[in-house]
Amino acid sequence: MKKLFLIIFTTFVAISATFAQDTEYFQFKGIPINGSISDFGKQLEAEGFTKIKANSYRGKFLRSDSIVTIVGDDDNMVWRVAAFLATTDTWSTLESAFNNYVDLYKEKYGTPHASSKKFTRHTGDSSTLKMIALSDGECDYSATWNLPQGSIEVRIVEGSRYDTGCIRIIYTDNTNKNKVHQSDLDEI
Repeated sequence: MKKLFLIIFTTFVAISATFAQDTEYFQFKGIPINGSISDFGKQLEAEGFTKIKANSYRGKFLRSDSIVTIVGDDDNMVWRVAAFLATTDTWSTLESAFNNYVDLYKEKYGTPHASSKKFTRHTGDSSTLKMIALSDGECDYSATWNLPQGSIEVRIVEGSRYDTGCIRIIYTDNTNKNKVHQSDLDEI
């Protein structure tokens, strides 16, 4: 009986240690947000992304054409990844996509820590006025999840042109974010 207990206990400890190693860092598309920017970029390329410029890659995320930008510290340690999904010039398409992505993240991570769906000026039901408000920085459609290993933010942001918008999804790893913060504190 003691041997059986020892075997079960040892197996449990080994599985727990393996799980802890795999989940120490937050993940984007199953890739740990850790290591150098170039190493993270190589892993994105292995997932079918194409490098388009320094720290930026084009590929599919959540079935959408997207641009993924990798953020690192002064030593190029990755601590944040931002995905900008396909742009649109139609508010109803943008709002529908936002709602769908928020529902998807709710299904996996539960109720967001914070969320907002508002404009700072009156737009009524006008899609055109809503797109102008977005371009003028007067739109706050966002949802944020604070999780043990990091945070996720889904937000509607201005697109590549004045009259467009897109969904931006940011993954921030707490372990590396805290290292960057501590480095900044040490410097002052």
